[in-house]
Amino acid sequence: MLLFLSIFIVVYGLMHFYAFRKAWKAFPQSRVLMGSLILAGIALTIAPILVRILERNDWHRLASVTAWSVYTWMGYLVVFFCIALIFDFGRGIATLLKMQWKLNHVMTFRIVAIVTLAMVCYGFYEAQDIQIERITIKTPKLKSGSVTIAQISDLHLGVMIKDRYLRRVMTEVKALKPDLIVATGDIVDGQGDELNSLSQYFHTYKPPHGTYAITGNHEYIVGIDHSLRFLLNAGFTMLRADSVRTGGIVLVGVDDQSRMTPSKEAKTDVRKAMAAVTQDDFVILLKHKPIIDSDMAFDLQLSGHTHGGQIFPFALPARLINGVPTGLIQLGQGRQLYVSRGVGTWGPPIRLFSAPEIALITIESTNK
Repeated sequence: MLLFLSIFIVVYGLMHFYAFRKAWKAFPQSRVLMGSLILAGIALTIAPILVRILERNDWHRLASVTAWSVYTWMGYLVVFFCIALIFDFGRGIATLLKMQWKLNHVMTFRIVAIVTLAMVCYGFYEAQDIQIERITIKTPKLKSGSVTIAQISDLHLGVMIKDRYLRRVMTEVKALKPDLIVATGDIVDGQGDELNSLSQYFHTYKPPHGTYAITGNHEYIVGIDHSLRFLLNAGFTMLRADSVRTGGIVLVGVDDQSRMTPSKEAKTDVRKAMAAVTQDDFVILLKHKPIIDSDMAFDLQLSGHTHGGQIFPFALPARLINGVPTGLIQLGQGRQLYVSRGVGTWGPPIRLFSAPEIALITIESTNK
């Protein structure tokens, strides 16, 4: 965790240096401006740590206000950084080709700042625009009929995502009328009594074949005991290296094991979880990160974690890091993987070209 924090501060600090250097060139230079930019850069770089401190001390209202300010700025900075890099690349190409670049530093800064503001405003809208992704998988392993599964992932309930958004999510789920619900990790990302009160919203719809969940890395970051207590109060049956037969299929679930937050309590043994599975079962493996166990005989793996990059153009590095895109992926040998973009946000409360989703997966029998 300390390593992650160190890397975050260095990278986030360099992004502030880059952006504020642009501001330094665009405005009349003075000692006051330099001092203001330095102080703002230091304060904004460490501000996300302040949010966690406020939350852990149960100052929820102040933590919420601070989080919205800090993480909205983070979203703005990330988008500004990406757009400014494009302009710098264009300037570099023009210089290389000995062409005249007509935009000076002031004009460039103004254009980038305005375009960034427009993109962030759209990002707020897209983060609220929940999409329903419908997938149908046919199999002879289901004796007859079909079973529908609603997958929610990466909700990140905490100081920013609360009752209002959760109510919308559950309204969408209820309208789908799934036979069962699965939550593939990072549902919890906050602490305290204020979060605990949100568990009631999950009880607004009780699917006939049950509600199941696994842990993600954020359940461990905020405290696994607290997270499990919340999920159990919300009505989830936890699958921790366990399996359950329901609706004609077998659900298998394992805990997430993060290198950043290693825990002896994590139950990650997929082989143990699948001990009771037979070749005739249609097996759905719930695993937070889209990491594939090549020797495990599942039919469908449901994962999340990547957010689809959340903010363009981070879909590309997210794909490179995790090795897979979002959506339905054919793995061969009759196995498939579905990677959800997630229904919430982490950090900046925006999404750019990676809309939040609830997946409705229909497992349909080919037997007549």
